[in-house]
Amino acid sequence: MESQKVNVPTAQNGKATPKPETAVKMLPVATGKPEAKEPTPEELKKVIEDLNKRLSAIPQDLKTRVEYFSKKNELIRRLSKLDADKESLSKHLDYLSEIATANEFETEDFNLNIEFGNKYNKTAVYTLKNPLIIGELISFIIGRVDAKREVLKKEIEA
Repeated sequence: MESQKVNVPTAQNGKATPKPETAVKMLPVATGKPEAKEPTPEELKKVIEDLNKRLSAIPQDLKTRVEYFSKKNELIRRLSKLDADKESLSKHLDYLSEIATANEFETEDFNLNIEFGNKYNKTAVYTLKNPLIIGELISFIIGRVDAKREVLKKEIEA
């Protein structure tokens, strides 16, 4: 933190005049810059090695480079889809928990259907309307989505 000289005025006979003995005080003044620790040469060498490894992982010829970045784009697309799915499931889980406080056994707002058949002729085998069980299932799905998101993030960063 730096110090800066500041004139401190006092009032005499209705006029602001500085007192000679207290006219200048040293007040601490924040510069707004955090004191940053400069990295050591070893840390810089490690960063350079990591960047060189990432750079060497990128293919050099055009065809494999296009395939490499197409794969990365597909992974990013899948990750964003999982992010959207997780957000949607989380919103529904919050709403479902509100419903469960009112009625823990059955709700008309949410159904979990197990169906059998093809797209033209489906038959409901079982319908579940218990908000607590549906909420547990959604929580399980969110956990699996989070695990897959972490795997995709690592593949994208690799």
